[in-house]
Amino acid sequence: MSCCPPSALPYLAAKPATKGSKKAVDGVEFYETGAQSKAAVILFPDVWGWDSGRTRALADAFAEQGYRTYVPKVLQPAFQGGTDGDGLPPDFDLGSRMDEFMGWVKTVKWDGIDSKVNALLAYAKAEGATSLGVVGCCWGGWACFETSAMTTDVKVGVIFHPSCHIVAAHGGEVHALAKKVQAPHYIMPAKSDDPALYGPEGSVIKELPAGSKQKTFPEQEHGWTSRGDASDPAVAAAIKDAMTEAVGYLKEHLPLA
Repeated sequence: MSCCPPSALPYLAAKPATKGSKKAVDGVEFYETGAQSKAAVILFPDVWGWDSGRTRALADAFAEQGYRTYVPKVLQPAFQGGTDGDGLPPDFDLGSRMDEFMGWVKTVKWDGIDSKVNALLAYAKAEGATSLGVVGCCWGGWACFETSAMTTDVKVGVIFHPSCHIVAAHGGEVHALAKKVQAPHYIMPAKSDDPALYGPEGSVIKELPAGSKQKTFPEQEHGWTSRGDASDPAVAAAIKDAMTEAVGYLKEHLPLA
């Protein structure tokens, strides 16, 4: 069992031109973007954490659609300092260091993340949110499932290139976790994500609540939304397509008014 498939895309440096700001409340640090709204989104990042690749740019894009969006710093303890103190460091090569990765990711436990997520949920509600959604990339898909299993405050989830099966590193089982998820989810796997789990007839998809759906991006590698080379027209088009699908699904299940 691994988190990401061998062909998963490598680290992508973040671009500084983001629109939000860093904040900290009750033990959780996070990136916040967008105007106050009744519907908010928590975006859980991939394994390079809260400030890598397009993670914050994706959050800004959801904010532009009307959703105040939060990216929490929860991949703790960071490995060798991580990226901006979270997740993996920029020079970490998943393909050649998967054993090291798996040893580290076992230390990033939901017991400890959950209190930070609850603090962020409470903050979002205090700021005016009456309904919330979750979005996850890679590892963040597992966090989406855990959050939706934990609270009915979450009304919808969207997961790009899912690694929800990483729950096995903590002694769990992905189908059992999927059964506990309380909100519909839209799962968008890449070509290298296990179709037996995440494909159109995937066993994980079948365990999710009514209204859940799936769309495979057969030309894209795991990580394309947050780490893909957007200078490649095909990748750029796939990122746009995935975001269009995500926003449409959010608006269906997480209305802004």
